[in-house]
Amino acid sequence: MTESLSECGKSRSEACTVDLSSFGIREGISETIVSTCMESPNAAPIGIIVKGGRTFVRLFKGTHTWENVFKEKHLAANIVYDSLLFVRSTFFDLEPSEFDYVPARGLNFPVLKEAAAWVIFECVNLKDTDQALVADLIPIEAGFNEANRKNLPAPNRGFNAVLEAAVHATRYQLTEDKKYIELIRRYESLASRCGGENEKKAMKLISEVLGL
Repeated sequence: MTESLSECGKSRSEACTVDLSSFGIREGISETIVSTCMESPNAAPIGIIVKGGRTFVRLFKGTHTWENVFKEKHLAANIVYDSLLFVRSTFFDLEPSEFDYVPARGLNFPVLKEAAAWVIFECVNLKDTDQALVADLIPIEAGFNEANRKNLPAPNRGFNAVLEAAVHATRYQLTEDKKYIELIRRYESLASRCGGENEKKAMKLISEVLGL
């Protein structure tokens, strides 16, 4: 069960008191799993960018997330500490049963059950280029999943290695450049040394997807 803790107004003119840092989104690029589409929920790893007081997102064209944001103008950033879930959402569609729905300004928006926290954003000032969609993000609702929040892990190099390997795996799929395979192998070794069973399963799944 998720618990909403925001105090946002019901229109853009009303201030929203969501403190993003309290939900794990801070200066730089915060790696989240973004959920979109109220009718048929989709999830994919997306970085939420905070620079100079501006919060925004960059979505590559041709993806389900790009299509859904362009259509609905909303997304939810899920704070997740499950490396296998990151990899699964990178390459596969998650099951509908893996989502909860939370109310936000009359919307019933999908968030991940495994998230420790989530923030729903309205996407404004959309700029659509040949390669990507850039949108500023205004938080309209946020909350915690108390059950998951109580089990936050300490920083783990294996978890971070999986994230890097997943990024390089998508780049390999786009370019077929062998240098990405070499990088993936390095991160696989790091995940094996420093990660737990989940990280090892995640790396195995990356290898299976790429046919390594």
